[in-house]
Amino acid sequence: MLRRGVMVVALLLGVVALLAVACSGGDGGQTDDEGLTQTADADGVTVEGTWLTAGSLGSVDADLTSYPLDEFVLVEVQFTTHSGDLNEIDMERASGLKQGDEAAAPVAWVSLSDDSHHREGILVFQRAGREGPAELTLDLGNDEVALLWEAVPAG
Repeated sequence: MLRRGVMVVALLLGVVALLAVACSGGDGGQTDDEGLTQTADADGVTVEGTWLTAGSLGSVDADLTSYPLDEFVLVEVQFTTHSGDLNEIDMERASGLKQGDEAAAPVAWVSLSDDSHHREGILVFQRAGREGPAELTLDLGNDEVALLWEAVPAG
């Protein structure tokens, strides 16, 4: 009876190991989205920025066909606060993207939600074609946040 219990436990451990390997996708556990989202907090506001790629565009509920990824950088930005009005921030004036030694202002802000406490949208920048780090800065009025990607994600 004890031997049968050991066999059942061994079989269950084998099944768990197989499921773990199958769920990892065979790429060392990394996903396409790894490193695309950066988060920062300042002045009571949480900012989450996700660098959009061809694989993630389908999950965005907006028509972004005017901004092809070979010409533009698209960053989905989500703001969360429990005080203040996030709609007071003029996103096109308050943000900038620095790639290498080039800094750029956005060419557009595509709003996805204008909720005063949970604002969301897409910042659109002209693609600089630079490799290396990229830094998105956002002026929140009383404070500034910076989101840093160590390497420009592939489109």
